[in-house]
Amino acid sequence: FKMGILSVTMVVAMSLAAVTMADDADRKAKEMVARMNLSEKVLMLHGTSGGYTGGVPSNERLGIPSLHYNDGPQGFRSKEANATSTSFPGGLTVGATWDREMAKMWGTAMGKEFFQKGANVQLGPGVCVARVPVNGRNFEYLSGEDPMLGYHMVQPVVTGIQSQGVIANVKHYAMNSQETNRHGVSAVVDERTRFEIYYPPFEGAVKAGLGSIMCSYNLINGRWSCENDETLRVDLKERLNFTGWVMSDWGATHSTSINQGLDQEMPGGIYMGAPLVAAVAAGNVSEAKIDESVARILAPMYRFKVFDNAAQWNDLTLEYKDVTSKAHTEVARRIASNATVLLTNKKNVLPLRRGAKVAVLGVNGASPIVHGGGSGHVASATTVSPLQGIQEAIGAPVRSPIPRCGMKNNTAYSGKAKQSLVDPAASSPAECCARCFAYGTSAISDECIAWQFKPTPSGPGCTLLFRALSGGTTPGGTKPAPGTTIGVCDGALPLVDGTVTFADEQSVSDATRLAKEADVAVVVMATTSSEGTDRINLDLPDDQTAMLEAILKVQPNTIVVVVSPGAVLLPWADSAAATLMMFMPGLEMGHSLADVLFGDVNPSARLPITIPNVNNEIKFSQAQYPGIDNATSYYSEKLLVGYRWYTQNGVKPHFAFGHGLSFAEFTYADLVVDSEATPPTVSIDITNSGTFTGAEVAQLYFDFPSTAGEPPLQLRDFCKTPLLATGAKHTCTWKVPNRLISVWDADSHRWKVCPGMYAVKVGAASDDIRASKTVHFSGAE
Repeated sequence: FKMGILSVTMVVAMSLAAVTMADDADRKAKEMVARMNLSEKVLMLHGTSGGYTGGVPSNERLGIPSLHYNDGPQGFRSKEANATSTSFPGGLTVGATWDREMAKMWGTAMGKEFFQKGANVQLGPGVCVARVPVNGRNFEYLSGEDPMLGYHMVQPVVTGIQSQGVIANVKHYAMNSQETNRHGVSAVVDERTRFEIYYPPFEGAVKAGLGSIMCSYNLINGRWSCENDETLRVDLKERLNFTGWVMSDWGATHSTSINQGLDQEMPGGIYMGAPLVAAVAAGNVSEAKIDESVARILAPMYRFKVFDNAAQWNDLTLEYKDVTSKAHTEVARRIASNATVLLTNKKNVLPLRRGAKVAVLGVNGASPIVHGGGSGHVASATTVSPLQGIQEAIGAPVRSPIPRCGMKNNTAYSGKAKQSLVDPAASSPAECCARCFAYGTSAISDECIAWQFKPTPSGPGCTLLFRALSGGTTPGGTKPAPGTTIGVCDGALPLVDGTVTFADEQSVSDATRLAKEADVAVVVMATTSSEGTDRINLDLPDDQTAMLEAILKVQPNTIVVVVSPGAVLLPWADSAAATLMMFMPGLEMGHSLADVLFGDVNPSARLPITIPNVNNEIKFSQAQYPGIDNATSYYSEKLLVGYRWYTQNGVKPHFAFGHGLSFAEFTYADLVVDSEATPPTVSIDITNSGTFTGAEVAQLYFDFPSTAGEPPLQLRDFCKTPLLATGAKHTCTWKVPNRLISVWDADSHRWKVCPGMYAVKVGAASDDIRASKTVHFSGAE
């Protein structure tokens, strides 16, 4: 009882301290604004050129530090200084952990690297709800397809980033659901849908004390997101009570829209520079409005100690500093292993025994895709491949696959390569070819497809040619200069190393032979996506599928590992012995995978999205996506996003939202709902009834009363247990504040409690409900 009083006292004291700190920051911000002239104020309301992704210069007269903004949502990205920061797992990957501790660890580690790099604003995390399964940026977004998953997971991420003296910038507000025509599409969305589906992740970030938000490129109901009075000034700042500042995405400002809720234009001052000064002179913008926007920027700078660390922002060489560390590499490994979703595990083929002979198959087994493209991409100096991870776990010697190179001495190559690179490390044609192969997924974003080697007076000369912008590099009839060897890189020859063997899609016969000779085949498949374009479909590449189908015919113990930026079709999954999904796992992919394959980490991840049976299973019309003439996208499905659509329409997906297996087994018992408590509570006992130590993710769903007009089965909260030994029990307890039993009322523009009979359900997935009770919630405070 005394401990309970002490805990409550500590929570109250911490809350009061946070309020005091915020009040103090607001006071200091207002005092600083009072000392500034109009030119100094306006300078803070737009970006300037310089280092980093963008920023605002310092004010030497008043001692206001400069602001340095940098991409991206899953780690520090720098075009000029690749491979000097940690390539962490992506946002969707972190969402798959359903683990608040992992989320905070991720945010804290990223925040620390941004601080060490001299950046005080991280342009992330991304939290948009995955409405469109093929959206090219789904891999960046923490929320998956559920607003409450995003609401809960974003809070520890924001807290972690900002604990390091770096301001988080949550994006992209709002309804940034597609990359197709992202600069011109208008999302037509009603008010209730905005607040119930697309705003909750931002609401959670605001609750965590978020410093800044980025508005998106698209239009909302016919008005640009960054000049939309209803969604910015009214919804975000008044109804969600956001007190930080709103910056535009780069080039997303279309007018001097400070009156509509935009505080800062990026990356320049086309509209919020001189035109803003003119607008004040003309009486179209009050200086009080400018004061408000500047104070919104200054207050987080005080609150998160940007002023206290001014010296850190003055050293511009820090942008190029190598801030990687063993500690952060371990963080990346832990997160990726805890985000690996075990979809199937027939006859308990997993975990593997270390004495097994393993065939690692597929080019992604040796040169894996670990990140998507665009501003969310972070290059890594080294990436641990599945082949390396498995070799190390077994204890076999670690060797690289042998490149298969076609040396064509009498054929030159024409076609304009996207990029070329002189590589001094190669001293022979064979080494030049090997370097070309090694660059498959290195700092250059596209694979090396051709090479040429010619010794020079100053030493060896190896030139690597990377994927052409269109058409590739094609054979030409011109003979190369005398003494020059020219060739192509066709993949890798089989690698035989005793207990671990390797082959890729270039030779299906090699792959099937090695699979048949092994005890188990691990087939690594991957697809990717990027900012700027949506995926064409949810299919994996044809060559990878063809190889897998051949292997499944000869090796019953085939384990398939899938790397994907989001939903993907897995029509063969029921034929594989086991299927694992890693989303975008980051630089430690191979170690993380091996941790799960050999049972060092018992999988506990859950799908943050639905895996459908076919493309466009949710039956989007063109008007819904990509929109009529790619210009207007109607969100006519309203609240039926993701698994809500499947439940409402009685369609069984291939793998449901929240699905994920464990090597352990868990029993759910003693569901208790105290609807009379203030607030009401729900609790349930989770017991490990299996033979492996492991953690379970218990998911709390509600069916609202029929009068609410809500979809059935909605996630409200979740609980990841600690690691439980065989027979150990953990009680998951949730509070049910009014927010969780409310619907958005568009007439009164507020959350409205919906009293009535609720089906309270707890399960291991949205399609695996283990306990249920029907109770009455009144919503009384």
